[in-house]
Amino acid sequence: MPDVERNPDISSNHIKILASTQKLTSPTDLTKKKLKFLIYGKTGWIGGLLGETCKKQGIEFEYGKGRLENENQIESDFQAVRPTHVLNAAGVTGRPNVDWCESHRVETIRTNVIGSLSLAGVCKDHGLLLVNFATGCIFEYDNMHPEGSGIGYKEEDIPNFTDSYSKTKAMVEDLLNNYENVCSLRVRMPISSDLSNPQKLYHQDNAVQPSC
Repeated sequence: MPDVERNPDISSNHIKILASTQKLTSPTDLTKKKLKFLIYGKTGWIGGLLGETCKKQGIEFEYGKGRLENENQIESDFQAVRPTHVLNAAGVTGRPNVDWCESHRVETIRTNVIGSLSLAGVCKDHGLLLVNFATGCIFEYDNMHPEGSGIGYKEEDIPNFTDSYSKTKAMVEDLLNNYENVCSLRVRMPISSDLSNPQKLYHQDNAVQPSC
């Protein structure tokens, strides 16, 4: 995939951006308000790292318990946690890799599209910023962007990756652009020095069955 940078591990820089991208509260108000993050995606690699980073930064947080596609459960999370910001790192990526999504398309749509939109809507109703961790895997080489040409894609270009997982992520990102309270961050590849997590690119590649 052309001209897409490899993202570093989730770090304090990702957390710091949350305070600077708040669209519904002034910077002055933010300095007076104690931060409390509500994070979705506890069992995922990114969601786990977000929690670890919050601990290191001394930021209070809790993981959401509700299913994203169930607005009543999301609302219950909001009432229990009373967050100042919401981080969504939840989603169906497939196990052991995205090939799973091809045979489970309805489940993938339910979480990646319907669930993300439900969360964005509840956040909007509460006047809260939603930071949505999206994917950079929505483009592939084509006639206008030949491999090795150095011609890359722009952020606003229409995604052209055609697998089921990428379709859902591209679709929901486009729809989320209509929500002024949503900030989407594209994560390119799950790469880090920790090779023990099965969701790293290394393990996903090794799980792909050879075709010949």
